[in-house]
Amino acid sequence: MNTDRVDLRCHPYRGIIKEIADELDMDSGNVHRALFSRKNPNPKLAEVYNRKLQERQKQVNKFKKSVRQAS
Repeated sequence: MNTDRVDLRCHPYRGIIKEIADELDMDSGNVHRALFSRKNPNPKLAEVYNRKLQERQKQVNKFKKSVRQAS
């Protein structure tokens, strides 16, 4: 799991927990507790969370790169 602190309440990471909950047909509160309220997070959810987080970070980096090139 990614060890960097990410504020899941702010863009572009907002909604990751909700997406995982919808994808796995679970309650978003249960997903959040399974990931962050335990000493050892649920491995299945941790893998999905990490994948989605990396996708968002790639999108952010791609956007920042395009803005730098446009300037």
